[in-house]
Amino acid sequence: MDIVTEAAGTAGTETLELRDEALIDTWQQFQTSSMPDLISAMHLCHVIHAIADTGVLARLRDGRRSVRTGLLDGMNQRVGENILRYLVVRGLLEEWQGSYFLTHQGKLLTSEIALARLGFYVEAYGPVTQATGDLLTGAAVYGADVHRSNGPLSRHCGTVFAKYYTPIILEAMRDRGAKRILDLGCGAGQLLVDAALSDPEITGVGLDIAPAAVEVARELARKHGLEDRLEFVVADAFDPSTWPEVCHGAEVISGIGVLHEHFRDGDKAVVDILDAYAGYLTGEKMLLIGEPEPYYDDRENDSDFFLMHVLTDQGFPVDRKEWAAIFEQTRLRCRRVLTRATAGPRMCFYDLVPRG
Repeated sequence: MDIVTEAAGTAGTETLELRDEALIDTWQQFQTSSMPDLISAMHLCHVIHAIADTGVLARLRDGRRSVRTGLLDGMNQRVGENILRYLVVRGLLEEWQGSYFLTHQGKLLTSEIALARLGFYVEAYGPVTQATGDLLTGAAVYGADVHRSNGPLSRHCGTVFAKYYTPIILEAMRDRGAKRILDLGCGAGQLLVDAALSDPEITGVGLDIAPAAVEVARELARKHGLEDRLEFVVADAFDPSTWPEVCHGAEVISGIGVLHEHFRDGDKAVVDILDAYAGYLTGEKMLLIGEPEPYYDDRENDSDFFLMHVLTDQGFPVDRKEWAAIFEQTRLRCRRVLTRATAGPRMCFYDLVPRG
């Protein structure tokens, strides 16, 4: 160990600077491991979610940019001021004469889609990832001891679905001249609301097994003045025999990301559900199933999406080739596959009709 002695300061205090090559090497290994970046990313994710969830972000956007103008009203002022300082250090905010402004990076990281994707993992699946150790050892079981947060899941998925998937469903409906849709597993109802807002002739029914989600969807429809065109009901999306009469007039039946979880019970479980739908598809009715297409790489959050299915012990999504093999075992024929080119989460929509 090398020791460098600095001259005593004005207070007579001697400073010793110690240099240890082994400790320096250990610290440099940590710095180059990327672990500091992972830690910083984890903390920044939680802070971004917090300012969005508490309303601080909305205040920044509507002009309340300083403590004086109410930016931190109702908050812990000391913690709030230091979080703002932290966000300045991280480059999401800039401070000017006591006011705070989102930087370009800050605007990108707090965009509608960015926050929805963040909320999906931090808020909806956060309770699951925090229990990774117990899930790994078997000390906890998903669905019994550990649960995802379905309310945030519906809300955040609805934001992404509305942006990337509603246009695909509308395209499929135009091809059929269809104007009435039944949305299976509708969650907070965002897809149906956006579809109805885009075309004044569209009507629909949203179906979900969670009464709380149905209430949120009904309120969203009321908020947009669509309660006369959209209805939301509680029923089992996988059992058409439970669907109320109001569902029967739909020309297009859509379900986004609702089937692949049943692969945990084997291919036949999915085949049986599809055959139940086939028995419901009379006349010109069409079934449009949207399912994620995994690539098992580290792009587009694919690895994160994979991990959520690992931890929740759900059925794994499969690609279009495997879906084609599943459809061959059913009473349905896949007429076409619709997907987006290099935009949005990887998803295929399968346009299914009864076999002739």
